[in-house]
Amino acid sequence: MNNVTFSQAKCKEETTSTWLAAVMNFGLRINFFKPLEDFKLKMKKVNYSVYQKLITIIMSIAIGCEYMKDINEKLAPETLAANMFGMDKIPDQSQINELLTRMDNDSIKQLEDIHHKTLIDNSSSISSTKMLVVDIDQSGLIANGKTYELADKGYFAKKKNQRGYQLSVAFTGETSETIAMKLDSGNTHCTEHYDELINDILSKYQNQLHNENLTLRTDSGFGSMENIEKLMNIKGLKFITKGYSTKSAANLAKNIPYSEYTQADNSVWVYELPEEIGLRKIIVQTLSKSGKITYSLLITNISRNQMSSVEAFHFYNERQTIEAFFNMAKNVYHMKNLRTTKFYGIYAFLWLVFITHNLISCFKSTILAGTELENVGVRVMIKKLGNIRGFVKRTSKGIEVQIPAITHLARLITDALREPRHIQLSFLT
Repeated sequence: MNNVTFSQAKCKEETTSTWLAAVMNFGLRINFFKPLEDFKLKMKKVNYSVYQKLITIIMSIAIGCEYMKDINEKLAPETLAANMFGMDKIPDQSQINELLTRMDNDSIKQLEDIHHKTLIDNSSSISSTKMLVVDIDQSGLIANGKTYELADKGYFAKKKNQRGYQLSVAFTGETSETIAMKLDSGNTHCTEHYDELINDILSKYQNQLHNENLTLRTDSGFGSMENIEKLMNIKGLKFITKGYSTKSAANLAKNIPYSEYTQADNSVWVYELPEEIGLRKIIVQTLSKSGKITYSLLITNISRNQMSSVEAFHFYNERQTIEAFFNMAKNVYHMKNLRTTKFYGIYAFLWLVFITHNLISCFKSTILAGTELENVGVRVMIKKLGNIRGFVKRTSKGIEVQIPAITHLARLITDALREPRHIQLSFLT
């Protein structure tokens, strides 16, 4: 593939998404896609290899395709992106759909390994020497059609009598990276693969664990005493979780005078029980808008010297980063629009979403660092930057993408991509 550079020009012809070309070019420069080349699937190559089809799915996620049919409409014009991977044009959606329907359990193991390798090789969090916080949570994916494999009735927030799947995820908000994932039928409890998720996290952050710089943050679904004891037995690990039973919290609060509580936030007060062998329990009393008082329990092994009960309350509430990720992934990567009815095909697509997200996070922390776009969210990058189109100029020296200076965002992305910038030289020269 020829070198790709970016510049600003007044031009009328627009032939490529600047955002997509930049992200895919960046991925090639850092060999991010290399592990995908070895993916094995029993599927004949006609016009496209399995690798090229996997890359097409990644491109469809990165450019914000809502459904499989959008590959034919939204992604098809991206000839430059296709050329980067030895394709004359983007494969038809039917070929991508066939790829997903061929996926099996071995395919999922391969994608999990690829996700692991790309994270280890390119992650900001892996090399971090600061305290690293990993959130674990579960979110439902609705699939009511009768043909969806292994879909079942279960709990789906704010939606009753639905069928679908449960997605358990480990995520770190500071660097916005996906760490691990498990998919199950809709009636599966979040703790079904808890041990596997913990092991997946620990396998990536051995140095942080050794230096006691790893903290897990989980919601009440994971807050049983059995799970807490598991975490207590992992040397060097810190954690904070909400207790599984709200009834237990209310019972513990019965004999505590109101005057003993400390205000932590508007309509929220906390009271810390006596410590039990390195385990702290903090009762959280909340006054609702209707005047009803509810209780919950925070459980942690983080010492008082490191975090007061009020600080623990606010620290726990920072779990909203993983909730924001779920919301973004469903509505920007369109993860909620399942691309196939086959269970392993759905599972494979979700792994590719997670791999794509980590690529975008790496692009953001590398290419956009120190620019005005550094703190822009994924939604803006895909929906706004993704619509900025440039003219492709092919020469003997390489390929130049000329970006019309129409909007402020267009000028910002041009400045971020244009050479020379000391941090980009190895990627965009």
